[in-house]
Amino acid sequence: MADWAGLDAELALWRTARLTPRLWWRDDDAQRVTPQLETLLTLSDAYEVPVHLSVIPQGQSPDLAPRLRDAARVHVLQHGFAHINHEPKGSPASEVGVTRALELQAEDLRRGWDMLEEARMPGLLPAFVPPWNRIGDATRRRLPDLGYGFLSTFVGRGDDTPVAGLVQIDAHLDPIRWKYDRVFRGTDKMLTMLLDHLCHRRVTAPTQPVGYVTHHLQTNDAVWAFTQALFARTRGLWMTVPDMQSKG
Repeated sequence: MADWAGLDAELALWRTARLTPRLWWRDDDAQRVTPQLETLLTLSDAYEVPVHLSVIPQGQSPDLAPRLRDAARVHVLQHGFAHINHEPKGSPASEVGVTRALELQAEDLRRGWDMLEEARMPGLLPAFVPPWNRIGDATRRRLPDLGYGFLSTFVGRGDDTPVAGLVQIDAHLDPIRWKYDRVFRGTDKMLTMLLDHLCHRRVTAPTQPVGYVTHHLQTNDAVWAFTQALFARTRGLWMTVPDMQSKG
């Protein structure tokens, strides 16, 4: 069983090798200021962990951007347009999948980006996070032409063949078991996955990031407690996407 002592031991191996893991935090589905969002921002401030907040442009509340501008460590990513599924019944959900015409998708993405700019979202990155972490390959290849330089999905979800002008930095760890009433995966399972990723990175690719993705609106007390404990054990190791890109 994996435990916190095992994480401490793995991080000690990184320090011995004079290496620093690159951890980053993404949270999805922001549209309005809620108590859950306030909890997220409090954790970000308390443990000095930058959060990359995926904001749904359509339907964002007028108070969201001003609240985020008051936060110290927020970067905003575009989370689709309206988070609406356009795939047929029985197919995996996607707003930017293979069924809807590419030009209609592009029109929505441009409108969504304009909404985020007009709201003056803080730390807005030319980044796209597809709802449900699914994006059709034709849409993915089109992203640089639409002005996006960064894509984030979930590792293993779809094609990740390199696209010129597009950096893909995915998430790897999700504490929610979505198919089982959205419950916490458990500390042992989460630490096992994290240690597997850290060990692999340390041995083969220490500059490759490990992404932790949360959904503040779906987060219960057990997930918040794990997240707080994780941030406490890994303080100082969390990076922003711009920092990771600038350091290569």
